[in-house]
Amino acid sequence: MRKQLLLLLFSLFAVAGFARTVTGTVTGASDGEPLIGVTIMIKGTATGVDTDFDGNYSIEVPNDKAVLNFSYVGMKPQSITVGSRSVIDVVMQEDSEVLGEIVVTAMGQTQEKKKLNFAVQSLNSDAVTAGQTANFVNGLQGKVAGVQVSMAGGSPNSASQIVVRAISSINSGQSNEPLFVIDGMPVRGGASAAADINPNDIETMSVLKGAAASALYGQEGANGVILITTKSGKEGKVAVTASGGWEISEVARTPKLQNKYIGGGAGIFSYNAGGGWGPVAHETDEIYDNVGEFLGTGFMQKYDISLSGGNEKFSAYASANYMNNQGVVDQDYKNRLGIYVKGEFKPNDKFNIALSTNFIDTKSRGFGNSMSSVYGWSINRNMADYKKADGMPNWLCRYDNWDLLTNGSRINAGTSPYYGRYMDHSVSKGSRVIINGSIAYEPIKNLVFTAKVGYDKGFSSQDAYSVPRFYGDGREFDGELDAGLKLLLAERMGTYTYTPSNSERLTVQGNVNYFWKINDNFNLNFFLGGEYSETNSVSASMYGDNFILGGGFYSFNNIDPERMTLSDFSLYHTDRNKFGYFGEIRFDYKGMAQLSVTGRVDGSSTLVNYMNPEMVDPIYFYPSVTAGVIFSELFNLKNDWFSYGKIRGNWAKVGKDAPNYLFSNNFKQWSVFPDGGFGVDPTVSSANYIEPEMTSSWEVGADLRFFKERTRLDVAYYSTTVDNQIITMRVSPAAGVILQTFNSGTIENSGIEATLSQDILKSGDFTWVANANFSYNRGKLVSLPNNQTEYLGTQVTNRLYCSSNVGGSTTAMVGTDYERTEDGQVICDENGYPLISPNKNCFLGDREPDFLLGVGSTFTWKDLSLSFLFDGRCGGEVYNNTGENLIGNGMSGYLEKYRNREVVVKGVVANGDGTYRPNTTPVIFDAQFYSNYYSVPSNFIEDGSYIRLSYVTLAYDFGNLMKKAGANNPIKGLRASLTGRNLFLLTKYTGADPQVMPSATGGAGTMGIDEFSVPATRSFNFNVNVTF
Repeated sequence: MRKQLLLLLFSLFAVAGFARTVTGTVTGASDGEPLIGVTIMIKGTATGVDTDFDGNYSIEVPNDKAVLNFSYVGMKPQSITVGSRSVIDVVMQEDSEVLGEIVVTAMGQTQEKKKLNFAVQSLNSDAVTAGQTANFVNGLQGKVAGVQVSMAGGSPNSASQIVVRAISSINSGQSNEPLFVIDGMPVRGGASAAADINPNDIETMSVLKGAAASALYGQEGANGVILITTKSGKEGKVAVTASGGWEISEVARTPKLQNKYIGGGAGIFSYNAGGGWGPVAHETDEIYDNVGEFLGTGFMQKYDISLSGGNEKFSAYASANYMNNQGVVDQDYKNRLGIYVKGEFKPNDKFNIALSTNFIDTKSRGFGNSMSSVYGWSINRNMADYKKADGMPNWLCRYDNWDLLTNGSRINAGTSPYYGRYMDHSVSKGSRVIINGSIAYEPIKNLVFTAKVGYDKGFSSQDAYSVPRFYGDGREFDGELDAGLKLLLAERMGTYTYTPSNSERLTVQGNVNYFWKINDNFNLNFFLGGEYSETNSVSASMYGDNFILGGGFYSFNNIDPERMTLSDFSLYHTDRNKFGYFGEIRFDYKGMAQLSVTGRVDGSSTLVNYMNPEMVDPIYFYPSVTAGVIFSELFNLKNDWFSYGKIRGNWAKVGKDAPNYLFSNNFKQWSVFPDGGFGVDPTVSSANYIEPEMTSSWEVGADLRFFKERTRLDVAYYSTTVDNQIITMRVSPAAGVILQTFNSGTIENSGIEATLSQDILKSGDFTWVANANFSYNRGKLVSLPNNQTEYLGTQVTNRLYCSSNVGGSTTAMVGTDYERTEDGQVICDENGYPLISPNKNCFLGDREPDFLLGVGSTFTWKDLSLSFLFDGRCGGEVYNNTGENLIGNGMSGYLEKYRNREVVVKGVVANGDGTYRPNTTPVIFDAQFYSNYYSVPSNFIEDGSYIRLSYVTLAYDFGNLMKKAGANNPIKGLRASLTGRNLFLLTKYTGADPQVMPSATGGAGTMGIDEFSVPATRSFNFNVNVTF
């Protein structure tokens, strides 16, 4: 019996010495308040807990030798051996180094922002997703100084374009969008391609602005760089986060339309006429709101789930997301499914292995810039009555009397936009996979070798057909059609188009980093590396028309083979490769003064003339120098009102290589050749010698903080010159070609950027933080060869081009205008009609804004928060092509006021002696006046200034309530939010929205061109986020 008692006591002591519970409270050293959510892990295991609402914790430990690791954001981590204690209270100290902002810079390096000597602005995960936009790129407008985002309307499939500071190339074949880098590896495409990334997977985003910031990326970073760091697994037990978002949207504004006149001409009713140049609608006419009915209510739903967890050796993050976005136009949608997996493995202190895979699958159908026919539909015709019972077009919804139309007019008759939406078929599919991997090896302390590989592959296809518009038995026509009309009819008997494409990019990097602490005052950092990338793509298209068999058999196998021609098929291949060697040396003195020097050698296949390889050296060197001094610490200038001050400066040179295949001759089929063979096309340019476009940039800036860092101001001034513009211009016919591509021309950009952040109030449970950013840029085309005064970009209409003008803006517009006096007044004839200039390239306006501004604020009271963002633009002119066409077809709302009324053109009349007198002769504003005198693009150049309430978000965090529910509650965090977007727009612009473009293009671009895109939407989003 005694032996049994001794054995029982020994067992109890063993249990007490090994498996037992440790409790305690964790508080902050600065205020003594309990810290909520501190992670306590048993070292070497995956066992851990978090502190509750009162800072308390309870954890089972295996024995007295167990070590507890305490970690909390912004605090110094602590490791405590349990020993014999059952209660361990911990006081955590603030970590000043951690509290300093850490940002990701070139080649994935991380540095304290205060040690950087170039312009970089970072957004954390909350800032990226603030506003809950389906396309996070569009949400950057107003959040980052110097970033301008243009959107091609309110469709879920609308393209986006982003420019950092200003354009650097005037050639439309050159992109001006920044390089996107995900987890240290470049990826394909610009803003529209980056929008594939799920914003909820983004941990941070850094925008590198200026040549010095992106110098290590060489030719690919000439337009700036946007670095995206995705989320990683966190040490501790597996955390599951799920969220759901539901959004309704409606059109915010449409152009003002008239609701008074029906179709016709010269105020007289005529059969089958559309638009609104006819008489006033009769009281017996039924009036239809065709635009309002066509633009409905959009609905988006998005679901996310993610898992995160790990231990000291391995961590992983995985997520899946699904979005279904239905636009305000029916059958305008985008579905996206994404799966992301990322793992990090640290087998020991010397190795770190990371691998991530992002798979994205999309399915969509767009509407494009197709609002012209919707806006132009007569108000007395029901656009929704688009088909007959048998599915064929109901021509009477558009035409009053079909019998009055000729056979040719019937063949070319237009159907209702509804018919194309519901009867025709179009679907675009895409899949994309992004794989990034890296291995880091640290053989000795502070010496790290890193190898990285990135692979980005995408496949897309569009499958589309239009159904026949006629029965095919001739019942819609009068008599037999002649041969010419039969050919036209075949095109209306159904079409089929299939366009597959794929592209891929492989990038391999290797680098070595060594940190040398010379002594307590000085240290050096050496960074060397190399990079190789290759990109290739294949695209094809097939087209056919005139379906042979009926019965809904809409296939490429059913098209008329006799109508196929060589031009109905195309196949394109592109290949491109680049390499670079780079290095950087950073010097630091006491953390108060820094100096860095970088250099990069780049080569590109696009700069090699394979016909004459000795003519071009495709290898170029790009240097940069940056320096900065934290003078507040160096000279001990801190006081009650001044907390921190740093000045910085940099100079850099970087190049941009050329578009593909500039040295290749272009061929076409010549009918004049006896065999109908191919020959060189002299109308398409080729190049003999091309160098990179070279950017030289310098910048000075200051980072100032006041009142215990409650006021934070960062300001920068920059100046950039880009020489060796790659342009295509006419040359002497003696060269054997009409156009040739070569280097010539210089542009300059200079500007100011400023960001201000202010902690307005921090009192108890209430905080109020505000921030603002401001950017100003002036771009100028300094020179062109051969005394040329302008370089034409995209042709918008036959009367207007986007352009760059010598001595003026790089984002100008030129086209037809009136004759004007030296001070800009319109010259009229004796009858009061304005005189149209024979010059087709008159300067019409500048699309570059005077400045951009973003102002945001966040109010927090306990667990309730309210945040908002205003973004605005002053200046920047917009060409309202939509408005011009609305007047042209008689549907503009302004015609209700001005039509058939006498107006006096504001201008002057020549006296014949070189002087002028004011014009006082009235003219009648009717369809003829518009066609002959008013349809001049200069009449539709408008001020694009605006102030927009970008978003307002009201959110409540139920996390503290969840913790009070007890340890058995599976829900660890719960947050709900309601967001309204685009709630308010103040602008003089008469179109739908001044922040617009028809499509994403290079060179001078098409931002500021309004051309029948789906109007921007106003939306309301409800989101719930739950953590388990």
